[in-house]
Amino acid sequence: MAMFQIQLETKRPKVDVLIASLEAWHIISTRTRNCLGRLDRADDPASTVTGTPIEKMRLSHLSRCEQADIFRLPNLDRVCYCEIAAVMDRYGWHFHDRWTGKPQSPALELLGPSLARYLERISLAAAARGERFALGEAMLRLYDEGLSGPEIGKRFGITGAAAHAAIQKTRRTMDIRSRLPLAAAPPSF
Repeated sequence: MAMFQIQLETKRPKVDVLIASLEAWHIISTRTRNCLGRLDRADDPASTVTGTPIEKMRLSHLSRCEQADIFRLPNLDRVCYCEIAAVMDRYGWHFHDRWTGKPQSPALELLGPSLARYLERISLAAAARGERFALGEAMLRLYDEGLSGPEIGKRFGITGAAAHAAIQKTRRTMDIRSRLPLAAAPPSF
């Protein structure tokens, strides 16, 4: 029976997505991405992704980690872990035991009965990021029409500098999205 489960595990299709793409498409938060960037630490013997900067880090790199490796990251809380675990599950990846190399149980199982609460929090946060991005797109359209930063700021009740910052952030995100389209999740069985 255990052999059958392992075979199912290895045959499940996987999609190897860049972490930067997940952030650009508001699947994970900037905080989660920044925490994962700490996995590339040459001075840390426990780092399993040393030599892979966050700009090139993929889910396959995370799959070499143990769940404990993720939890030990500075500033990573359970909500960030839930984002990571949900993405790993969505794209068919599991964390692996460092010593045996065997896949660990699905990452979301670790959250137990509080899972629903964390999933709700990450979906609300993703929706808020999407709304901020939509505002940035509206500001960018106005800017492209010839309005200045202070004029745009007045329309949105913010300073011209804040409008300019939102426009710049939206442009960066749109640039990343154009270079890194979000991969579709593999079909589930």
